[in-house]
Amino acid sequence: MKFEVGYRTDPGPRKGANQDAIRVVAGEGHLDGIALILSDGMGGARAGERASEIAVSVIEEELVAAPPLTPTTASERLHQAILTANQSIYDEAQAMPEKQGMGCTIVAALILGNQGWIASVGDSRAYLIRGESSKQLTQDHTWVNARVRDGIMTREEAVNSGLRHVLDRALGTRPNVEVDVWPARTLEPGDVLLLCSDGLYGVLDDEEMRATATAYPAQQAADRLVQQALDAHTHDNVSVVVLQVRE
Repeated sequence: MKFEVGYRTDPGPRKGANQDAIRVVAGEGHLDGIALILSDGMGGARAGERASEIAVSVIEEELVAAPPLTPTTASERLHQAILTANQSIYDEAQAMPEKQGMGCTIVAALILGNQGWIASVGDSRAYLIRGESSKQLTQDHTWVNARVRDGIMTREEAVNSGLRHVLDRALGTRPNVEVDVWPARTLEPGDVLLLCSDGLYGVLDDEEMRATATAYPAQQAADRLVQQALDAHTHDNVSVVVLQVRE
């Protein structure tokens, strides 16, 4: 089984530094596989771009370090890598008063053979596209989504809420964080994994993302998705990683 990967990040219309960060790691160090890592710095926090850069760098370092990853250890290693990133961001913020409060989201995919593991904190997303269907694999850790899960708010109310991007869980804002790690999924030829920040899915619907991610080679698909978000007047930094599974 072969994989084709494309990725792109763009600051979009927001002033200042791009607070999104991406890492794509393939066959480096002791990692005999692929790691896709995407982070979105918290827009209202100081040094969000620094938080996202720490997150992707630390997770990369942890996943390529010895001992080599195996299907048995993949889930726990991915979980621990994100916890280590959380601690690194928190420690730097505590040591530097001007950075206190910085944080970020994280979504990561780890591919070994034909198995894929997904982990996340915050509201950056991972989708699995298979044929004509698109399934969101992650759960948004937002204030409104928690109320939808609790039956306090409808999905329609959540979509229209001015608080829909307020996170109730983020990386680096506290010394400990709960990380969602999903069991391994078997990837099939023709599948597409799509990771993205809210600058993309906030303006494109699932069908638009599915159609573009499957109609073009991976890098071209990533470029086109970002351009579609910019054309749709996204208000945020926009980032995407597209992994296409080949025979």
